[in-house]
Amino acid sequence: MTPESLSERLARQIGADGPMPASAFITAALYDPSAGFYGAAVDAGRAGRRGDFLTSPEVGPLFGAVIARAVDGWWDRAGRPSSFRVEEHGAGPGTLARAVLLAQPAVLRAGALQWDLVEQSAGQRASHPEHVAVRSLETPVGHAPDVVLANELLDNLPFDVVRFDGTAWRQVFVGHDGGRFVAVDGTMVAAPPGVVEPAAGATLPLHGAARDWIAARRAAGAVRIVVFDYGAPTAELLRRGDGWLRTFRGHDEAGDWLTEPGTCDITSDLALEQLVSDGAVCTTQDDWLRRHGIEDLVAEGRKAWQAGAAIGDLAALRGRSRVGEAEALLDPAGLGAFVVLEWEIPPTA
Repeated sequence: MTPESLSERLARQIGADGPMPASAFITAALYDPSAGFYGAAVDAGRAGRRGDFLTSPEVGPLFGAVIARAVDGWWDRAGRPSSFRVEEHGAGPGTLARAVLLAQPAVLRAGALQWDLVEQSAGQRASHPEHVAVRSLETPVGHAPDVVLANELLDNLPFDVVRFDGTAWRQVFVGHDGGRFVAVDGTMVAAPPGVVEPAAGATLPLHGAARDWIAARRAAGAVRIVVFDYGAPTAELLRRGDGWLRTFRGHDEAGDWLTEPGTCDITSDLALEQLVSDGAVCTTQDDWLRRHGIEDLVAEGRKAWQAGAAIGDLAALRGRSRVGEAEALLDPAGLGAFVVLEWEIPPTA
């Protein structure tokens, strides 16, 4: 007997229970253990099911080297304690951790660093680096991490969708009609933060899961939370129409998010007003990387290349690579325009 596909299961569930919230549909499409885009990952060495998009750590080791410098700075500010724990959430195959280890930050050389790779996909965890300073985890272990890092995680947490019908905002549900999944208007909801004079038919994401993730990290006692992602003010998302909702497959846009759940990534630009609160600092990736010394690292790379170009040794080649990596990471039309949200949580009295 042929196993029931994810589309068939979701259609049957909708037939029995009625239309489901967009977040429930997206959760199944991305994280169903047997057929979800991430749950069924077959290429643990890259993000997505088959390496469907390129993240900043995968551009090369330079991004991790900047992170290593930042971690050293935070360790210094904490008074160089004998134990300093970083939780990296949505760690994928561990590419960022490998780059940080390669950079050999002072906190690692002092034996103080504990890097927790938090990743729910078993296939991705199988590729995590083995190192005395690294733990591979499905869920966080312990309390009060010194730093929580997340790169392109919040956009992939399931989100709801709301639509303005000309009079009120309504939550969008997913129904099944004529053999296909369709978006249908549901119950009225409050206007999302940052909305001014929306046009009829305007849509926006609601980042309930992302807000819950931030709240959970704060409740766990995190001293610092730093997230890298793509996002914009709500007014900008409204100007984009439906362009804030993205699908990817094989490095290309994959079309309608309701078609063939489980076969493509479904992600949303972050509506910043929903997330920036309680003292969060928001900047661009370009600005953040410059503040944490990327230009110094590129200058070091140029010197290494000039010194070793004649023999083409590994240090020289790595130095040469830094120039191209920096261009990609700082590109104002690409990764450089990503937003960085950073919370530094003061100790409770």
